[in-house]
Amino acid sequence: MSKRFTSAAEKTAPQPSTAAVQRNKRHGTPTTILSLDLDILCTIFSFLDMFDTVRCSLVCKFWNGIVWSRTLREFYERKVNDSSSSSSSFPSSSELNERTLGRVLRNVAMNQHRLALQKGVFHVDLWRGHSTRVAQCRMKKGMVGTGVGDKVIRLWSLDSYKCIEEYSTPEAFPLVDFDFDESKIVGLIGTRLCIWRRNGKRSIFPSNEGKFGKGLCMRYIDHEAVVGCDDGTVRIFDMYSRRCSQIIREYYNIRSFLC
Repeated sequence: MSKRFTSAAEKTAPQPSTAAVQRNKRHGTPTTILSLDLDILCTIFSFLDMFDTVRCSLVCKFWNGIVWSRTLREFYERKVNDSSSSSSSFPSSSELNERTLGRVLRNVAMNQHRLALQKGVFHVDLWRGHSTRVAQCRMKKGMVGTGVGDKVIRLWSLDSYKCIEEYSTPEAFPLVDFDFDESKIVGLIGTRLCIWRRNGKRSIFPSNEGKFGKGLCMRYIDHEAVVGCDDGTVRIFDMYSRRCSQIIREYYNIRSFLC
């Protein structure tokens, strides 16, 4: 009697079930938030208040289109229906365009802010930071920067309300404005820019005397410092070359504030 042996290579492995294959495919291709369809997103957005809905509009162009074309209009229509004087306070939906919708929603937002300030609960922490009046205040990354009044810039911890660093300004120049990040403080002193490194080093840019009369305000975003001047110009300085890289002219007004 003869026997036939089958090698392991000839044996066929058991086939997985159809359900298991589909489950593995689902696990292999995760679903992203951008794969949600229009109706699902509109349902989710309908549970949000106006402020969170507007924040969602900044995520991507797809969400922005949904929010402005449907969700905010639905919010507006609910606001009209809830208002006892809708005929006089709000334009009808047929008269509504994007500009009108934006104006109405801004008014709604201002009213909500006003009510929050009137009825909200606030906890105020107060401490003495300088010997004279604080002229500038900045808050970034859990720290508050204050100064200008007494030629001292101080950084404060928002956890302990204690001064963690202090920087003195040159005696010969008035400190006009300053800004800071995690590695440095940039200040506008007269017509010069000054950098205080967090490791203690200080450097002053060459004088811009004669290039503009007076700097009134300043903002810093790595690697550029933006200075608003009394001659109506905004001057952008490159922090690496220490040169003015761009001048934006606005003749009709002085630049006393920058965002």
